[in-house]
Amino acid sequence: MGTNYYAVRNRASVETPIHIGKSSLGWKFHFQEQDIDSHNPPVEWHTYDQVIEWLKKYTVESNEYVIMDEYDEIVSLEEFMELIERKQEENNPDNFRYGVKNVNGYRFSEREFW
Repeated sequence: MGTNYYAVRNRASVETPIHIGKSSLGWKFHFQEQDIDSHNPPVEWHTYDQVIEWLKKYTVESNEYVIMDEYDEIVSLEEFMELIERKQEENNPDNFRYGVKNVNGYRFSEREFW
């Protein structure tokens, strides 16, 4: 069982939330790679640093987005980063199998997952 996290507009919008990734028991956090040129603002992340840079810019600096879990709970960037760091301590031998890339020790997938 796990929890999905999304970047969601901090105002009414018809845009689809941006899937950041999923936290599952016993696994490192699983990030969803993004490359959406048509989104406003564009979203492109393939590394942990890119994810955090985008989230800082749009959740903290401009307050345009919030981080929200699948249970509609808002999570601060600080809380989210603490979650990621805790999850980095997970040492499941299958962390980087099943189509998951190891990007500087963080789990990333190009394909969509939930």
